[in-house]
Amino acid sequence: MDTVVVLWLLLAGPLWGAIGAYLLPEAMETRKHGKGPDTTQIRLAGLIGGFAAGPLVVIFLWWPWLMHRRWLTVLSLVGVYTVSQIVVRVPDPNTTVVIWLLLAGPVWAVIGAYFIPRRYRERGLDDAQTSSLGALGGVAAGPFLLAILWHETPKFSRSWLISLGALGAWEIFAIFGIFNPTSLCVQSPYHLTYLSQQTINGLVIGTIYALMAVGLTLIYSVQGVISFAHGQFYMIGGYFSYFFLLLVSNILTNVTGTDVTLNPILGIPVAGLLAFIVGAVFERIFLRPMHDGLIERAGEYAILITFGFGFFIEYLTLSLAGPFPVRADRFIEVRRFVIGEIGFDNETVFGPINIIGDRLFATVIGLVLIFGLLYFLQRTWTGRALRATSMDKQAAAVTGIDPKRMNTLAFGMGAMLAAMAGAALIAIFAWVPWVGAEMAGRSYVIVVLGGLGSVPGALLGGWIVGVIEALGAGCFPDPSKGAAYKEAFALIVFALVLLLKPTGFFGREQL
Repeated sequence: MDTVVVLWLLLAGPLWGAIGAYLLPEAMETRKHGKGPDTTQIRLAGLIGGFAAGPLVVIFLWWPWLMHRRWLTVLSLVGVYTVSQIVVRVPDPNTTVVIWLLLAGPVWAVIGAYFIPRRYRERGLDDAQTSSLGALGGVAAGPFLLAILWHETPKFSRSWLISLGALGAWEIFAIFGIFNPTSLCVQSPYHLTYLSQQTINGLVIGTIYALMAVGLTLIYSVQGVISFAHGQFYMIGGYFSYFFLLLVSNILTNVTGTDVTLNPILGIPVAGLLAFIVGAVFERIFLRPMHDGLIERAGEYAILITFGFGFFIEYLTLSLAGPFPVRADRFIEVRRFVIGEIGFDNETVFGPINIIGDRLFATVIGLVLIFGLLYFLQRTWTGRALRATSMDKQAAAVTGIDPKRMNTLAFGMGAMLAAMAGAALIAIFAWVPWVGAEMAGRSYVIVVLGGLGSVPGALLGGWIVGVIEALGAGCFPDPSKGAAYKEAFALIVFALVLLLKPTGFFGREQL
């Protein structure tokens, strides 16, 4: 295997990355392409191209369009994936880690976060987000990229964060593979199937997470407050659906004389309607005085009153329904959907991928509701009124919109979406009165990841949290412990986003 490593170093790797970063700008200047990529992007292309493709970086001399950031990101992933498949087979993992720490890693991240902003300030440039850029550059490419940032001081771009974040993530994955070569996440070729399976599981459950987070985003955008009762609305949505189905089934069974079981999909709109009424009434009684100016410290009041109401709902439900878990019947009879296998010479190299039927059905429901909300906000008069209120309440009032009514509508709709998310999941998970606390924590993480005030951001944040939890639990060395730590993996990503991009991916103040 040492021969393979030596061969890789001859055909690609850090040495070729340094050569490409130095020689490619000189060659491009000699050819004089006219208006084209700036020097910084050419140097970055040389660094990434040399690392991924070695001497083949010469292709950039003839096709400058390959310097687009999208292609650079692809090359980054290809290069680091190749490295990961090599280093996991190195007999001495400690040597590989030491080499990585010299060429990249946390030490260089600290150096980049400290010195790169100072360099920008010395040149009189905007240093916003440059500490994040320096930190990610140090983790992903160490002194090679930091030298480019120091010399060129390029203008910050979101695509830099995406490219460097992807590169650093693959490197951390490779380090994980070195010390856990027997993990299903790194064993070739089965790791592709396993990783794909976990990713699909994360996307499926992440859509339901997003449905709940969208309601929280809606409330914040219009009212400017975070509802700490949101998790409890999710919880009572599941119970509303369960007891509605149980009551109607018993009535029909007594009338017809035969056992009647209703599909849980019928409980979703009922749960949403009841939660909307509860949320609207709560807003009119307890939050309206805050908007009328009758509360002196409105921010603290909103936190305390929503937290107290959530506490009341949870323990009222506990006293009425009891602590015993309940669960609704299945949405569909199909247990699982299977995506076919791919193989060569009677050997399977990919697949099969299994998707649980009820989870897929709940995902479709979540997507329909989220896109239905987007349509409502963009295409209807009431939706536009909500958006206008989220932008400027006084200006909205001048045009004839009643901001107080919009506040009530927003809180009611937020509670409704949370309840419908709970009604969609009670057919999948066992339901107890304290189930909302865990989901509320996820919702806060999701809305920060996607950006407070952004509905598409909430959907993206839900997918990210779902995938991170699924991959973290599935790739943890001890899978039994990984399931217990899955919330912690999302919190780690949450902390990183707060450090690198506090506004989230699509952060804005209005819908």
